[in-house]
Amino acid sequence: MLLAVSGVVIVACIVFCVIAEQHALWFQAQASLAAILVLLGLVAWNWWHSQKSAFTPEAAPYRQTLHKLIVFVMVGVIAILLNAIRKEHWEQGLVSRAAGFGILVAGCAFIVGVLFGFLFGFPSRPDTSRSSSQAQSQSSSNQNAASGRRSKSFLSNTNLEEISDWLTKVILGASLVELSKLPGAVSQLASYISAAVEPSSAKSAAVSNEPVAAAILGYFWSCGLLYGYIYTKYEEVQTAEGRDKDAPALAAVDRWLHEPPGPNDDQAREDMVNAIKAASIAAQVRIFLEAEKYRRASTEEANERSLPIFRALVEADTQEVFHRNRSQYALALMGRKKDAKNPDDDWRRALDLLNDAIRIRDQSGDQGWREYEEARAECERHGDAKSKQP
Repeated sequence: MLLAVSGVVIVACIVFCVIAEQHALWFQAQASLAAILVLLGLVAWNWWHSQKSAFTPEAAPYRQTLHKLIVFVMVGVIAILLNAIRKEHWEQGLVSRAAGFGILVAGCAFIVGVLFGFLFGFPSRPDTSRSSSQAQSQSSSNQNAASGRRSKSFLSNTNLEEISDWLTKVILGASLVELSKLPGAVSQLASYISAAVEPSSAKSAAVSNEPVAAAILGYFWSCGLLYGYIYTKYEEVQTAEGRDKDAPALAAVDRWLHEPPGPNDDQAREDMVNAIKAASIAAQVRIFLEAEKYRRASTEEANERSLPIFRALVEADTQEVFHRNRSQYALALMGRKKDAKNPDDDWRRALDLLNDAIRIRDQSGDQGWREYEEARAECERHGDAKSKQP
């Protein structure tokens, strides 16, 4: 909400600044520019303090470097604005044009640099022969059959890696061949950009802006190149860490649901619960859908086997984001065979879970899942009937 309101106000200030500059209302134009800078600072401060996503220890250095690069980008934008508000630009009514066009050029250079950084930082194509032998050895093991199937799927598509390798070689080769022509091309581009800012009558001013245009291109292209490269490595580390944690959880759930019970079920259940809690949110969603589908058989065995999965998913959702985990856990408790010593424990626990599910559903604005109230009413009726017994 704050970002949307700030965006609307910033756009309004920009329009007012342009109109004031066109009518030579310098005081109003300068006030609008100051308001824009203050609002941009507030938005940047709010964004900076809202970045609280979890990251692995291996990814921490990359994340810190990305934050520092964002600071460099902000410094570059401030430099563009300071250059735009110099005296001759105010006299010629070019502040808005210089600031807006300079930021657009900077953004374009940054995005191009990010694309180059992505190409250079993209992970190399894996050794398919080695991967195939590893996949075959995994598939030969009954215990890790599910994990082996999923591991091979990670290596099934290498088109993007091949394209990245090919483009990187072509770009580097062409750059080395045409390296002697690069300064002249950069100079022509800088002259073209500076001429777009200055009117045709201000030839001397246009010449003085060529170094500024060249500096903008080089500065933001370099920042974009580093950002794209480091962000690619950051995502690679994060994804690899996620796969390391997700594969055991997916394999454990697959074995728990589709293999017959064994003598080591207690240990297998504990290992599965711990693996589910450590898995990523995407893997937990897949696990939930698999367990929900498995429980649709409505048999006593299917209901009982799904219980530890839903319990692990609920315990992993410490931020209380997903209401369906709690509803399925409650329904499984309601449908299970009750303990003769404590027959009411499952009903009370199910009632608490349904209350939580309804609260989370309402807070999220979800309009569906109205069957939660029916299930809660059944739990409440069971509790009332027990309380009326002598």
